Amino acid sequence: MRSRKSWAILALFSTFFAGPSAGRPADCPNNCDCVPDPVIPTAELLICHYAQSHPPTLPLSTVYASHKNLRSLFITCDDDVGLPEFLLKGLASLHHLKIEKCPLSHFAAKFFEDLPNVRWIEMDNMSPSGKLLELTEDVLLPLARLEKFALTGNKGLILPPRMLCTLSHLQVLNVSSNELTSLPRDPNCIAQQLIIIDASFNKLEAVDDFIAGAPAVRQLSLAHNSIEFLALGDSTPFMQQLDVEANKILGVVNKLPETLVHVNLARNKLADIPEAVYELAHLISLNVSGNTISGQNASAFETPELESLDASHNQLASLPTEWLKNTEASIVHLRLHDNNIEAIPPRSFANATSLQTLDVSSNRIHVLQDESLSGASRLNSLALKNNSLEVVEPMALAELQLESLDLSRNSFTEVPAAVGRLAKVKRVDLSRNKISKLYQFVLNKLNNLHSIDLSHNELQSIGPFVFSDSAELTSLDLANNHISLLFKDAFAKCPKLRKLSLKYNRLKSLDDGLAQAAGVKRLDLSNNELSVLQWSTLPPNVEHLIADENNIALLGAVSGSKLKTVSLVGNVIAQLSADQLPNSIESLDLTANQIRHIAKGTFAAKSSLRRVALESNKLTAIEATSLRVNEAVHPLRVTLAKNPLQCSCEMTWIVGAAVGNVPDKLVRVVVEDRANATCRHSVDDRVLKLDELSKNDMLCPYAQVCEPECVCCQYGNCDCKSICPAACRCFRDATFAINIVRCDANHTETPRREFVVSEVPVYATDIVLSGVALPQLRTHAFIGRLRLQNLRINGTGLRSIQPKAFHTLPALKTLDLSDNALSSLSGDEFMKTTDVVQLFLNGNRLSSLSRGIFEKMPSLQFITLHNNSFEDVPEVLSQVASLRSISLAGNPLRCDCYTNANAEEGVAGDSQPFARMGRRSLETSSSSHNAAAWMHAHRALVHDAALVECVENVTRAFRDNDTTVLSAYPPNRDHDVFVMSMDEFLRDYNVSICVPFSSGFFGQDPQNSVLFIVFILACAFLVCAVGLLGLSMARKTHNAISQRRYKTSSLNCSTTAGSSPLPLPLISYHAFVSYSKKDEKMVVDELCRPLEDEDYQLCLLHRDGPAYNSMVHSISDELIAQMDSSQCLIIVLTRNFLENEWRTLQIKTSHQLFAKNRSKRLIAVLGEGVDANLIDDELGQILRKNTCIGMRDHLFWTLLQSALPARIPPPPGSDTSQVYSDVYGIVPSAMV
Repeated sequence: MRSRKSWAILALFSTFFAGPSAGRPADCPNNCDCVPDPVIPTAELLICHYAQSHPPTLPLSTVYASHKNLRSLFITCDDDVGLPEFLLKGLASLHHLKIEKCPLSHFAAKFFEDLPNVRWIEMDNMSPSGKLLELTEDVLLPLARLEKFALTGNKGLILPPRMLCTLSHLQVLNVSSNELTSLPRDPNCIAQQLIIIDASFNKLEAVDDFIAGAPAVRQLSLAHNSIEFLALGDSTPFMQQLDVEANKILGVVNKLPETLVHVNLARNKLADIPEAVYELAHLISLNVSGNTISGQNASAFETPELESLDASHNQLASLPTEWLKNTEASIVHLRLHDNNIEAIPPRSFANATSLQTLDVSSNRIHVLQDESLSGASRLNSLALKNNSLEVVEPMALAELQLESLDLSRNSFTEVPAAVGRLAKVKRVDLSRNKISKLYQFVLNKLNNLHSIDLSHNELQSIGPFVFSDSAELTSLDLANNHISLLFKDAFAKCPKLRKLSLKYNRLKSLDDGLAQAAGVKRLDLSNNELSVLQWSTLPPNVEHLIADENNIALLGAVSGSKLKTVSLVGNVIAQLSADQLPNSIESLDLTANQIRHIAKGTFAAKSSLRRVALESNKLTAIEATSLRVNEAVHPLRVTLAKNPLQCSCEMTWIVGAAVGNVPDKLVRVVVEDRANATCRHSVDDRVLKLDELSKNDMLCPYAQVCEPECVCCQYGNCDCKSICPAACRCFRDATFAINIVRCDANHTETPRREFVVSEVPVYATDIVLSGVALPQLRTHAFIGRLRLQNLRINGTGLRSIQPKAFHTLPALKTLDLSDNALSSLSGDEFMKTTDVVQLFLNGNRLSSLSRGIFEKMPSLQFITLHNNSFEDVPEVLSQVASLRSISLAGNPLRCDCYTNANAEEGVAGDSQPFARMGRRSLETSSSSHNAAAWMHAHRALVHDAALVECVENVTRAFRDNDTTVLSAYPPNRDHDVFVMSMDEFLRDYNVSICVPFSSGFFGQDPQNSVLFIVFILACAFLVCAVGLLGLSMARKTHNAISQRRYKTSSLNCSTTAGSSPLPLPLISYHAFVSYSKKDEKMVVDELCRPLEDEDYQLCLLHRDGPAYNSMVHSISDELIAQMDSSQCLIIVLTRNFLENEWRTLQIKTSHQLFAKNRSKRLIAVLGEGVDANLIDDELGQILRKNTCIGMRDHLFWTLLQSALPARIPPPPGSDTSQVYSDVYGIVPSAMV
């Protein structure tokens, strides 16, 4: 610290010496300052600072052209920057070198090579952290003319033994604070010119040998080491000052140099003063404090010149008068405090004619006798504090010329009368005693008395004229007593009394107690019991008043006061008005009161007022007129922290009232604690710091308000008159630019009334409808609200919005429809709302988005879709260029692997498109789920991407035959759902979930693989075509033979003449499918083709059956034969079938005949819109006895497969007879 101060002083002195015209020389090196040398102004002083960002790279003589005129060089470093050994090369004229905090790994041999004229070197904190730093002899060889050498603050320093030989001209050596354990010296090395040695703050245990090599030493400092015995002998015959404080010295070996003048043996382990010290003939100052000296074996000091003796903090039981026999006339300062002295015998200082300071504090003295200090005529400072004094005899201080008397911390019950005899005393300290009463004629008429401290006593009142005629009394401390009464003339005739402290007493009122204290400028009345502060009871000229921590609730009227600063902290003041404060006031502190209201114009006439502290009160609002100061010279600085302020429109002035910024020239108020002061937002109860406020936050509640210049306020319906709806809260700002309407749910209302949107004020700029009953928004619900900027409808149960519900809202920026029950939006709801930037749709039931929404909102940038029912990301989101942020978390997004088409479509432009799906689910997915592909391409757009999940309902996927790659995973949420983080899905996509194809067959180029695949597919197609053609021809031939073989006459019920019964048919089909011609495509695609894929043989009515005419009422024998050759009949009941086919005779009759055969099965598949309870009786009788399955039933395929007969494929080589036999038993011979 001393080094830093000296550097700063030196730099300041150099700058001053250089004069104002001096500038930085052009050739001054970087990172350095060049100034004239303070000793020789014609020479140069170079101050350099190096850091890791700009270390030294070249010798200073190279970069500094004026190096030949360089006399002093100071270098500091940061960040452990080391100095290169070439840095000082060529600086032959250098006289003074100082280096600080520049660690050296070692001292290079050539570091000081070019410094032949250097006289003074200072090196501080040079050793690297945790390493030794060795100084070798060859490093010091170039420094033959060195006179002052300081090497300090280096942990682990090693000195060379021949240092004193090498530095033959050395005069001052400082090796302090190096943690040295020894000072090595070659016996042949003697420093004849070394006069000052400082080896303090090390770990030295002995220095005798090293000191013997410095016979001319005058000043030796070995403080703060570990020396136990001091042995100097005759090796240092010229030593004058010895400092061995804070060692472990037990004694002194041999004699000390007779030339010693100042000896410091403090804080050692001495039990007695060493005999060698007594024998010092020229000793002037001796410090033996902090030892364990008892004085039992005391001797007299031989020196007749001893002036200062400090034997404090020892174990002396009595005054050491034996020590002072030869020095009694010369002693000036005697410090014996903190011992065990019990008394001061009479005439102990009879010959102490030079004694000026005597400190016997913290001893055990009970009585100060009349002649205890007799003879000490020049004593001016006496300290007797912290003893057990109860009595000071009347004449004990009579002959003294004391100026300072300290009797504090004793046991006095009254002020000793001896104090009244001290005509020249200036300072009297009687604090912390037990004084309960002050008598007249003790402290009065002390013409030189400046200050009296009577604090911490037991005074109950201050009587009249106690301090009278004390013409020079300026300070009186009566704090911490029991004073409850001040007599009228208590402070009379004290014209210069400026400072009066009455804090921590029991004053309830002042009455006329201070009326005579005309000279008091500073009055402290804090921590009393005052309830009313009457300014007229204060001293007439008081300027500074402290009345903290009282019970003041009322301030009286003011007239003619000169008060400048008033502190009323911690009282109970509730309000302020102009007549309660003096106009002369400059600073007012009202912290921690209960102020709720400040009247208008309170500070208007206080033109000198600069600061008002209002922290920790109960202010909710402060109008600008309450703080306005007329004709103010300076802005009024106010503190408002810890008040329950409301961000009301009345406080709009506070928005810009920052330090250095006074926005309102009439108000001129600066809020100093804006960073800590807060106010509560009127709408949502947010707590805002004042330095974060904007004018939009300053709002006032209203029930009904009419805007300025509104011409229709007197009418019931007026657009510029805002009436707050029932159960709503409404707010406005000071300029009526903001009009907020907030309506919340009323849970006490039963039944809940549907909210009427038309009741909302037309000029509302922000509307919040939260929790109210609003199931539907009708067309033009918000029409005419041209100022509306933010509309929030949350948690209202909103299910539908009619077209043009938000029609013509040109100023709307934010639309929040979250947490409702919306299932769809078409875009027609948002006609002429083109400026919407934010749209909140989260927490609804949306599963798709219409393109019309974004067409009606071309400016839309932010949309929230989380917590909806989206299974796929709407494609329209990829086509809206204006979008900046989307939320998707909480949606049951389905994730799947992708084909090339999907990948190209969903991940366009990606440098690493997803691989095609490496494995498929059990059933081919009927739709492509592109959520993962979309997320991969647009993840930066989704601000909650980390929370987006892939959700797969495994049970539903298999039930609806709509599976994805995740359908194969077991459920991990509830019993049916598997959930995976989207990020995890994308991370493991090509690793494990969707294994990518290799780049080519056999490691060949992918183009060759494509050609190979095309060739194989072509060959397979030709083979399949030929096979299918052959199979078709064989099947036609087989059918023709079968028809010719079994074709006979019709049944008995046939209308054809001459018909005869058919033989029992063969079982050729698993099922006969009856349906409407109009539904043929649907039946074939959705029913028949899946069954045929599972090897069911089907006969379809309109594809395989005989053609018939619905206008001809006949029964086809061939149709009946085909139905009899089927194991079961499937009837697809649709409206078309009931209105067409079922009305024909042949269909109805053939189906009724089939239904009578109990050995066969009949299955009715009910299409959409067909109610089994509303069909005719004939068909209903058939359905009641057979199986009915709904086509859209979620278990349709399971029920159908269980109702179908078991498949019995014919074995190889068997014929139809064998099939007939397996099903019906014995085959008739006629059939065979």
